Amino acid sequence: MNRLRRVPLLALAPVLALVALLAWAFASPIGAGPDDDYHLVSSWCAGPTAAETCAPVEGAERADHRIPRALAEISCFERQPEVSAACQDELFTGALMDQTVDTDRGNFYGEYPPLYYAVMGVFTSDDVQASALVMRVFTIVLFVALLTALYLLLPVERRPTLLIGWVVTTIPLGIFLLASNNPSAWATIGVGTSWIALLGYFESTGRRRIALGAIYAIAMLMAAGSRGDAAVYAGFATALVLFYAFRPHRRYWLSAILPVIMGLVALAFLLRAGQIGSGLGGFSDVGVEDSGVGGDGTVTPSGIGLLAYNVMNVPFLWLGNLGEWGLGWLDTTMPAAVTFGAVGAFVVAGFLGVRALEWRKAVVVAAAAVVLWVLPVYVLQQAGHIVGQQVQPRYLLPLIVLFGGVLALGAPRVQWKRGQLLLVAAMLSIANGVALHTNMRRYLTGIDAGSVNLNTGTEWWWNVPFSPMIVWIVGSLAYTALLFVLAARIPVDPLDAGARRVRRLI
Repeated sequence: MNRLRRVPLLALAPVLALVALLAWAFASPIGAGPDDDYHLVSSWCAGPTAAETCAPVEGAERADHRIPRALAEISCFERQPEVSAACQDELFTGALMDQTVDTDRGNFYGEYPPLYYAVMGVFTSDDVQASALVMRVFTIVLFVALLTALYLLLPVERRPTLLIGWVVTTIPLGIFLLASNNPSAWATIGVGTSWIALLGYFESTGRRRIALGAIYAIAMLMAAGSRGDAAVYAGFATALVLFYAFRPHRRYWLSAILPVIMGLVALAFLLRAGQIGSGLGGFSDVGVEDSGVGGDGTVTPSGIGLLAYNVMNVPFLWLGNLGEWGLGWLDTTMPAAVTFGAVGAFVVAGFLGVRALEWRKAVVVAAAAVVLWVLPVYVLQQAGHIVGQQVQPRYLLPLIVLFGGVLALGAPRVQWKRGQLLLVAAMLSIANGVALHTNMRRYLTGIDAGSVNLNTGTEWWWNVPFSPMIVWIVGSLAYTALLFVLAARIPVDPLDAGARRVRRLI
């Protein structure tokens, strides 16, 4: 018992993070992530059972493959927010369970890099639900393990940067994707961890330096191996760190060999991905998605008017990561309280970060902000689209996490007040709890039901021995506890005696 009393509460952070993320993994059915039918098929077709579950169709004009019908129709509720996930029942328990269909909807043309699908393919089996759930758990464990290792290995003054950058940028879209079957999870993890691991690599020595270099290499592989745009983002993040850490010393040039090598590896993945070509050339008009953010889609400006419209409305894409746009297939609308809490927390952290704006940090922050603004405008202009069409917030999420992190550079000079910490923790706790509840309600019954009790009128749920309300309560409390434990590790104003007492207790 005496030994247990000496264990700091911070040691509970990885456990709390796992619980909070696992709650989100159970909050959505398989197929709830954007384009999950495509990504799950691609994983099955890269797995050891591909010969049986993803056989090429001979003589087909397209790259057709024969797959289980459950994979093809897994997202039967997409863009129908009033339809629950109960439509999946017949896919897994009825006569359709053993049926197969032909499809060309998968990574058969090399649009995406192959690494994410190859890794996830290891977990494929005849049980679609169990396999997909294991994939989610694997990504969650990998994410928590990487952040825990980074926290322990980074120089002490960089640890708050790691915590703040992730906490204020991942509610609600980030935490939803981290617990999904979407390669955007790996893209976000890769970009969001690679840059700070590389910074720690430049600032450390000995075994810590070697370990941080290894984490950087892993993160770069995750980013470049999941999405083509993430390879670009990871390269951009590496360039920012090379500038920020630059010193005219021999040690710097020797250290720069690793990021140069990993940059070439990322470039190799990028050149193999057809996805990046679509982005640079502009997405086609086929299946233009109108989120409702950019108007009704019936009138599209042109010329200077189109440019002005997109430049002025790009912030809507950023806000989409903080609750302004729906989750999943953009059909799970978040209440205003989610956006208010997430945006409020980011603004507080951002203003505090700007207070410690020495010239190198100013350049890095400005560069990240310019890319966040210019890149989506360029892609939209190429095809004549407006904000709200084709380019989705999740495409920019890795850059948002990077931006939040570089804003937090400079700790411990970025000193918080106890009230600011409590305010941010409270806002994010409420935002997470409301978002989790809303997301679960959408799939349990559809949005046409409004009971606070998630166990009421349930039409769909996992075959597990715990109820939806248990998942929501435990997940929400775990996230809240996590925030307050992490808040104790943020540098505080030395004149704020109350904050010092709280920190000593925790």
